[in-house]
Amino acid sequence: MDETRRKRGFRRRWADLIRQLRVAYADGDVGSIRDLWYKAVAEPGLGFWLRFWNRLYPLQALLDVSYELDRRMAGEGLARASRWLLDEGVGRWASEVPPATSAALASEPVILYGNHPTLLTPFLVSAHVARPDYRIVAASFLEKFLPAFGQYAISVELPVNQWWKQLWQGGLGRLVVAYWATRLRPVPPRPTARQRNRTALEAAAAHVRGGGALLIAPGGWSRSAKRWYPGIGRIVRGLADEPGERPVLLVGYLEEGTSDRLVRRLLENAQRGFGRPDVAPERVPRIRFSEPMPLSAFSPTEGTVEDLVERVRRRHEEAFARPRRERGRHR
Repeated sequence: MDETRRKRGFRRRWADLIRQLRVAYADGDVGSIRDLWYKAVAEPGLGFWLRFWNRLYPLQALLDVSYELDRRMAGEGLARASRWLLDEGVGRWASEVPPATSAALASEPVILYGNHPTLLTPFLVSAHVARPDYRIVAASFLEKFLPAFGQYAISVELPVNQWWKQLWQGGLGRLVVAYWATRLRPVPPRPTARQRNRTALEAAAAHVRGGGALLIAPGGWSRSAKRWYPGIGRIVRGLADEPGERPVLLVGYLEEGTSDRLVRRLLENAQRGFGRPDVAPERVPRIRFSEPMPLSAFSPTEGTVEDLVERVRRRHEEAFARPRRERGRHR
């Protein structure tokens, strides 16, 4: 009887924790999410299991970094907050930005597209885009988890509850993040997700059409994105069918030298006060940008959307297949 009562008590406390986390998430209060986690870790029973999750992936450190990052985004903007994260968390990192690309990122209608192997991707890119009309096609659960990020986000629904896919694309750590993301916000039914994503892609095209800058990762959040999704093709086709007042430019980027292991080290290091982890010289995280190309260079009105995606993907491969040039901006 005592064992049955203990189990019921644990299930009740666990359900209460999830409910409170969801309320804090819905309110866009990452500070409360963090406080609830710290409080639960100190409780008997609950604390054991939360520490177990934390051994699988440093979720507590992720909450600490998210809290500070959100605070800085709210006060300083995304570009400066991104540089804080990279400078303090990674320490040494590098970027290569052709002069024409710097000019395009400053004021032109532009689509940035490339790989997304780690959680660092949006920050490596965003550190180079300091303008108010910058938007990111991002997973919907980030909009409330990082409230200050919401102003930059065009949210899409991702199938984060496909556990085998998360494990395959990013390993156990990615699976843990996906699991807790679904605890904060359940994944909507597929018909609802499709409709929201269509609306989001239309909003993304309209934003660029109006002169804005947009970041999209066509292969999704994956270590090895061999397949690109049709979203970027639909955005480009929509802009070709209904252009804006100014020509749209496409800029590829390539993230190199990063890994989920590096991100984990960053998070674990954050709990010790950001002591700048040592990174081997050959593994310094790097973001490279291509020269800007006009949208018309991709023959955007020809063939199917899938054909268009393949043309964009081939141009990306060609842009970064050449040897690295030493010009551009370096850190």
